[in-house]
Amino acid sequence: MCPGKRGKTRLQKAVEGSSLETIRHMVASGMGVTVLPYTAASGPGHYASRLTEIRSFSNPPERRVALAWRVSFPRPQAIEAVRQAIRACELDCVHYLGGPAD
Repeated sequence: MCPGKRGKTRLQKAVEGSSLETIRHMVASGMGVTVLPYTAASGPGHYASRLTEIRSFSNPPERRVALAWRVSFPRPQAIEAVRQAIRACELDCVHYLGGPAD
């Protein structure tokens, strides 16, 4: 409860979604706000101009992701195909750190 608002305001319980599409629908229907990757928040069909407002961070959060698989994975060519597909996207917001195969 907010100080000085005792008895006047009820806090809403958190509502969660597990997929980006579900979360976008929840925001568009007025259920709250969220932080999404830019690629998930913009583009056609993502309510960009009709139901939601998108504000970019002046200093955006960052994260590092990596491909990982067990040593005994029987299809290393599939991993390489995924790696090449990711590299082919050429997104401005992606910076490659390199690795053993680069």
